[in-house]
Amino acid sequence: MIKNNSLKNLSKKGMESLQPIYLLTGENSWKIEKSISNLKLRFGNISERELNFQQFDLLESTVDDVSGVCNILPFLSSKRLVIARNVHRLNNDELENIIEYAKSPSPYTCLVLVAETVWDDSDLRDSTKEIRATLKETVKKTGKIYNFNPIQYRNLESWVRERCREREVRINPAAVYLLTNFLGNDLFNLESEIEKLTLYVGKGNVIDQATIQVLVSGNPEISIFKFLDALGEKKGSEAYKTLKNIYLNTKLPNNIESLRILGIIRWHFKKLLEIKSLIKKKINLKEMSKILSLRDFAIKKLINQHKNFSEEQLKNCLLNLLEVDEGIKTSKQKSEILIEKLVSKIVNI
Repeated sequence: MIKNNSLKNLSKKGMESLQPIYLLTGENSWKIEKSISNLKLRFGNISERELNFQQFDLLESTVDDVSGVCNILPFLSSKRLVIARNVHRLNNDELENIIEYAKSPSPYTCLVLVAETVWDDSDLRDSTKEIRATLKETVKKTGKIYNFNPIQYRNLESWVRERCREREVRINPAAVYLLTNFLGNDLFNLESEIEKLTLYVGKGNVIDQATIQVLVSGNPEISIFKFLDALGEKKGSEAYKTLKNIYLNTKLPNNIESLRILGIIRWHFKKLLEIKSLIKKKINLKEMSKILSLRDFAIKKLINQHKNFSEEQLKNCLLNLLEVDEGIKTSKQKSEILIEKLVSKIVNI
């Protein structure tokens, strides 16, 4: 098993050195998504990447769908990249089919199996443990396995400082403390906020506690809460109108404001997903408030809104957020247009 700190190894070489199969496991979804991004970067040419990239959700597609694509020759490239998510949700027969493919994977394809879970979970049935162990051993012979555990709170401040170093900014200890206390262990939101803070202070400068208080904690604007309510209730016209007002009244550059809005949407939809899980477990309102650190009125809003989305729709929304985040940082398209398109996807889902 490859250790957590091997994330950078996935982006060091070109596509010729890609393994035919990878298994990415663990509950650290940030590291899993970064690993996938790094693998994509191995395709240096963007057109090659677009023409030879497929992604499957195994809750919606079959293992045969995945293996069928894997066995097609890539187009104008030496490799094809295929992502198969939710491998941990497959039954034993479906896992057997993946094992068969993993024994002799296509040399022209890099298949990435994604399982956002503890792969060796002790609570699994013995038959499932056995078949997961077999898949793991098979992948070890023909490819590589990466296991990404959640970052511990004691390591969170170091993680923040490292992300700042990558962006060529410094952050003082008080600012690190405030940032991690505002956002907790949510690595996606932390990275998004660090990106926004970097754009605000500029490379070579220092992020201090005053900047954190202005940009991250922010003012409790009524418009943001109205926007989130409209989004959660799928009221498209109201969501667009409120979004327009946010951009009109912001004192921040639009790209920074867009990253801020994206972080708030991500937080809200993660809470909707958590609420859905807690309702399934029949957790009462009082316990929900403790678990989510939210007041009763906020919990009640989330309970009403979660009915507008299935679990898979909420997960797809979070994946769309990742794509928009990348688009804001790399696309030539205006960031506010990307946010508007995201809103359209959510209200029409």
